[in-house]
Amino acid sequence: MSEPKRVLHIVGGMNRGGAETMIMNIYRALDRNVLQFDFITHRQDVCDYDEEIRRLGGRIFYVPSIGASSPVAFVKTLTKTIRQTGPYQAVHAHTDFQTGFSALAAKLAGVKVRICHSHNTAWKQSPNWLDHMMLKGFRQLIFAFSTQLVACGEDAGVFLFGQKKMQNGQVEVLPNGIDLSLFFQPDPDEKAEMKKQLHLREKNMVIGHIGRFHEQKNHVFFMELAQTLKKQGVSFQLVLVGDGPLKQVVESYAEKADLMEDIVFTGVVSDVPQYMKAFDVFVMPSLFEGLPLVLVEAQASGLPCVISDHITEEVDLGCGLVKRMSLRDSAHEWMQAVLEAYHAEPPLQEMITSQLEQRGFDVKQNITRVMNLYGL
Repeated sequence: MSEPKRVLHIVGGMNRGGAETMIMNIYRALDRNVLQFDFITHRQDVCDYDEEIRRLGGRIFYVPSIGASSPVAFVKTLTKTIRQTGPYQAVHAHTDFQTGFSALAAKLAGVKVRICHSHNTAWKQSPNWLDHMMLKGFRQLIFAFSTQLVACGEDAGVFLFGQKKMQNGQVEVLPNGIDLSLFFQPDPDEKAEMKKQLHLREKNMVIGHIGRFHEQKNHVFFMELAQTLKKQGVSFQLVLVGDGPLKQVVESYAEKADLMEDIVFTGVVSDVPQYMKAFDVFVMPSLFEGLPLVLVEAQASGLPCVISDHITEEVDLGCGLVKRMSLRDSAHEWMQAVLEAYHAEPPLQEMITSQLEQRGFDVKQNITRVMNLYGL
């Protein structure tokens, strides 16, 4: 039996972010006798998916990021690493505006398929003129050295590659597929049992969020929402799943506001589908996003979602589960939207599954498209 072809993914680190989870969903679903994945990471510490990657047959190599070295040193080190660890069928870069440097290194190393993948709709909350000029320069590098442009959605494609490339059909839109079999609407007894297993209060409204504690995710807004709910006498628990640089700041805020008994900080969890089944409403007040995989998972689980209007409209998958709110709306208005979502009649599971399949969010149906991207 011949050895499988290998594709090299370039990421910041394989923690449980949307792009990383998307890669893992594909990795688990493909025939690994035909294709294997390796990873370049910019983190030396152990990441959430590292153990599973090695168990599946993948390899992980460390290369310092551009910020930790320099563009010239990064390209030189990456080119050398690709040559030493290859040959590779393709190099697939997921680091947004830095992907052009990875494509250049892959070309220097002789890799024929070089993919730059956009997973976001912005990279700063308030970019200045210099940021825009830098993005234009990074774009030209991407166009010069990539052979394929890919985006998780239309808005993400426009952000990194520009409107013209999208209109000309030069960007492949590949939805972030999930294993639909892991997500389903639990009946009331199952939900109650799941809350019990996760040590949540059964009779409370459980508001869930899964995301890194980073400025982009706007966790401080949750504190305002929780304070408003508490003042109004609503029985609730807010469950914040994830880790990150701002976690201690948010925990300190919650402690000072006397909210610790109402908020559960879980840290990173591996059983995301189980938490989805225990939630009653999913809330996401992000300052910017691409097409968040976690919102696809939430809708697949039948969860009503109250989200900011800074998140792309593409994330509404036609299941009647998404309510968009302005970040200029008050915490009281958000509370009202959450309560309405909590009391709304859930859609049928068959309809949800059908909508996700039609929109390309079934990872098993996407494998053929992924193999085509890699020229296989």
